[in-house]
Amino acid sequence: MIYFFRAISNESDDFLFDIAINASAKFIDLHNFIQQKLNFDSAQLNSFFITDEAWQKEQEITLIDMTGDGSIGVMDQITLDTYLDRPKQRMLYTFDPFAERILFMELTHITEGEVKEPAAVRLEGTAPAPFLDENFDLDSDESESYDYDDGDDFSGLDDEFPEDYADDSFDFDDY
Repeated sequence: MIYFFRAISNESDDFLFDIAINASAKFIDLHNFIQQKLNFDSAQLNSFFITDEAWQKEQEITLIDMTGDGSIGVMDQITLDTYLDRPKQRMLYTFDPFAERILFMELTHITEGEVKEPAAVRLEGTAPAPFLDENFDLDSDESESYDYDDGDDFSGLDDEFPEDYADDSFDFDDY
């Protein structure tokens, strides 16, 4: 099975990142792909959080379980289909944990088949910077004013997979 994810950012209104990856891939594979494509800092202790429809965190999957009690999933041990098995499921990807910067991700579609490796089906707009601008104030009103329920790019998706989802340069036969 191939999972299609859409990632958006509350930091960049025009950013859209659609990913195709095997359902049997591990979270570490998705993490590495995001890191590479968006030039994020691989030295960060990143995490995925499986969420409910309102983006409330339910399960953490991290690079390293620092609790020592096994209560947190580890990316290199868990496959995507362990927690994700139907369209519309959501998760957060924390790419800058100290500043609590995230990508909002949704499993938009599942299809038969496999890809050889993860693929960027669509990448447009300005990706969030790997690091905050040094003049950015985390304590400002603007940094706390984002409403997670207000106008996300997933609300307009129908139950059917959009016909214009893939760009013309993407060919399944290449993967």
